[in-house]
Amino acid sequence: MWYLKTDTFLILAAFSLLAGALRRYCPARVFSAVLPALSLAVLFSISRRLCCFYIAYILLGAGCARLLKKWRRGLLFALLSLGATVPFFFSRLDSFGIQPPFLFVSTGIAFAMLKLIDVFYFVYYADMEIDPFTFANYMLLLPVFTAGPIFRYRDFLVTHSAPLKIDAVLFTESFGRIVRGLFKKIIIAQAASLAMARLMAMSEHWYVSLCAIICSYLILYFDLSGYSDIAIAFGRLAGYDVPENFKRPWSAASFTQFWRCWHATLSDWIREHIYVAVGRRRLGRGATAAIAMGTMTIMALWHGFNIPYLLAGVYNGALLAGENLLGLTTVSRRKTKKPVYILRCACVNLLFAVNTLVFTLNTEQVFFVLRGLTHR
Repeated sequence: MWYLKTDTFLILAAFSLLAGALRRYCPARVFSAVLPALSLAVLFSISRRLCCFYIAYILLGAGCARLLKKWRRGLLFALLSLGATVPFFFSRLDSFGIQPPFLFVSTGIAFAMLKLIDVFYFVYYADMEIDPFTFANYMLLLPVFTAGPIFRYRDFLVTHSAPLKIDAVLFTESFGRIVRGLFKKIIIAQAASLAMARLMAMSEHWYVSLCAIICSYLILYFDLSGYSDIAIAFGRLAGYDVPENFKRPWSAASFTQFWRCWHATLSDWIREHIYVAVGRRRLGRGATAAIAMGTMTIMALWHGFNIPYLLAGVYNGALLAGENLLGLTTVSRRKTKKPVYILRCACVNLLFAVNTLVFTLNTEQVFFVLRGLTHR
């Protein structure tokens, strides 16, 4: 994992502090030109192939964005957006037993793909030119390089042009958040993993399966939210107001609300770009449910091309689509009795937790847990 390698962690910490200092004391134009070079130097120190790949990807992406601005056509926009996905699909070739080309390096490519497509959306719909140095900084921002949170280009422009004031308060808060993130990933998530291993060695019973489902949820939540805490803290030390990724998902009383809280930047990205693609029309419940099913399936396959992920996507999609069809997408905390609201939150999170099994266990273990739910 990117942040759990000591040398990489220290390099990123040094990078963030240096970037923050440069933002404070260098002219904005100089900083915008120097930071991509520093980012590439870090990537070069980690992997030369990784560095070369991203130089080529960024140059090609910038050229395509400029072409789209010059010839703003719907067909060209669609083709470029599809073209941005090609390296991502190359990175998934091993799922089909095919070895990707030697020069291809996939680290961070899933997030780079989403960012590049967002740039094409920005150019096409806002009809605005992109600055090449700002674009390079957007694509190479190291704190969020491999696992987000995902900046939308328009939001990045705001914090890039008006950086956070780096002072003692921000430094203290960021340092505390880094410690909290490491504690989540190294201590809590690991403890939940050890508990899960114990549960997998027990006999099939409903209470064993229930505990396993809860442990799976905790493993995934503390791993991902811990990563996000570290990324947000490093980003803010560099002067960037990185968006929040986990917003108390356990307090969501519907799946629609849940997905605005769990890996929120990814959920928002997919929902927003699909919504733009269908033309911002007012949709009925049926169409909304179909989009929900498609969105969840895409999100699952984004993590990997295999049957368990596909089934997890269909499962999440069915829950979200059913909620849309029944008109249960929004629950008011003020208008709902507290016990009912808490029960709904528990049901939403428990049903979601079943889906997390495919991310924390192998297929045989997933079936072990599901079978156990029927055993007394």
